[in-house]
Amino acid sequence: MHDQEVAPDGSPVAVYLTLPAEPAFTAVLDHLDPQASVLDLGCGVGRLVNVLARPGRDVWGVDESLAMLAHLSDEVTAVEADLRSLDLSRRFGAVVLASRLVNVADRHLRRAFLAAIVSHLDAGGTAYLQRHDPAPGVYEVGTRRQVVATDRGPLTITLEVHERRGSQIRATSTMAFTAASWAQTFEAELLDDDALDVVLAEVGLEFGEVLDATWVTAHHRR
Repeated sequence: MHDQEVAPDGSPVAVYLTLPAEPAFTAVLDHLDPQASVLDLGCGVGRLVNVLARPGRDVWGVDESLAMLAHLSDEVTAVEADLRSLDLSRRFGAVVLASRLVNVADRHLRRAFLAAIVSHLDAGGTAYLQRHDPAPGVYEVGTRRQVVATDRGPLTITLEVHERRGSQIRATSTMAFTAASWAQTFEAELLDDDALDVVLAEVGLEFGEVLDATWVTAHHRR
């Protein structure tokens, strides 16, 4: 029963199966070249790649969790792997790094995630990065709750920011669905456009454009 399945980081598979691709991926879906090959790094249960999947389209999803990968469409090439050592020996027109992985506080880990983009992105391709919204006031100390309507009932997402020092935050995200809940405490570094461009330059990428509050694009640096 996938209701009891969890990813290695403790993420509950059942919760992510309830979430639609939109509105979380709307900016990417609107911008993405419909003919482009796509690599989704940390694809989870396939909220994005399952929408893109169709016969003949080259769509790949990478995740470290077999429990997550089990829910990918048959039209998606599923790869169980650690992003830090990923080498698919090929490149894609579009590479997606969601889940705000670009904001991880560990700079070495962040660089490894971005290096996976660089080594798999076509020369003229587009990378799509999801980040924590860097706008003032969004991640101040305190608690915010959001209720998301799903096909199986309301999902309550609570974010409690415990501490903020400059661009560094420590927070706990809690997802509550029916009788179950899952909480994860994390540290992150908020990256505005200028800070993100510096981070991208370290691996040979450059900042592209802002798609919405959380999604931006990047390209190989010219």
